[in-house]
Amino acid sequence: MNSAKATLAIDVGASKIAGALISEDFKILHELSIPGRDSLYGLADPDLLLTKALITQLLALAKAENIAVVKAGACFAEYVTPNQELNSRDQIAWNVQPKADFAALTGFAWTIESDVRAMALAEAHFSGFNDFLFVTVSSGISHSLVINGKPWAGATGEAIGFGITQIDNSMESPTLEQFSSGMGIARRYQSKAQIDVDSAETVFANYDSDENAKNVIDSAAAVLGKSLAALVDYLDPAKIVIGGGLWLGSEEYRKLVLASYAENASKRRSAPEILNAVTGANSAVIGAALAAN
Repeated sequence: MNSAKATLAIDVGASKIAGALISEDFKILHELSIPGRDSLYGLADPDLLLTKALITQLLALAKAENIAVVKAGACFAEYVTPNQELNSRDQIAWNVQPKADFAALTGFAWTIESDVRAMALAEAHFSGFNDFLFVTVSSGISHSLVINGKPWAGATGEAIGFGITQIDNSMESPTLEQFSSGMGIARRYQSKAQIDVDSAETVFANYDSDENAKNVIDSAAAVLGKSLAALVDYLDPAKIVIGGGLWLGSEEYRKLVLASYAENASKRRSAPEILNAVTGANSAVIGAALAAN
């Protein structure tokens, strides 16, 4: 009996690691995910041990189901150079370049990409849009400008740095990601309320009952909307597509951010529309598979 063929795709995020076996027409055959950290602070997945265990588990699943893994791709919540090397250690506690490390583990070559460019690639493939600004709002915040269907990497792979935008209204969290991302919201709330939380979901659950939660979320949304309007001034995109777990998972946050964006972009003759990503929660693993192909 002939084997089905699949691409092994991995998304190594700041809080979660996801993996999938993806068919030749980019449908998910099997998927697994695990937490990448057990604390709000510090770096995720030391030495990529959790990621490598997930890879091994998916390969065992492929073997058991007679699926031939023919290619592999992984994306990371870090800067990735055009030569497919990680160029930062801001979120994930890697010590060996994963392109070589994963190849040694599996015996076949890997394609390495940044998570936001992988997501943008998936969005371009499935939405049919060729030119747009993609933004991910999740545990972190990042962006990718897509031109003619291809995410722009920049000279060093660092053309994704929306999250490091300096904000001028907060000494507590001086960058946009520290202030308005899921991880940033959770950390700010924990600091203000002096209550241990493990994710932004807890903060959003307390929005109507806890003044600290409301203040943290309202301010995060206001700053994110204002920063999106500024990014439009820099890049002048035809449209903005936003994905990521926090954005797609919280209608309340979307409404607040969109209101701030509308207010701050009102001076433009025609501010680009903001659309939700069509590829949803699986965009990064699908994008990693597309990059590998």
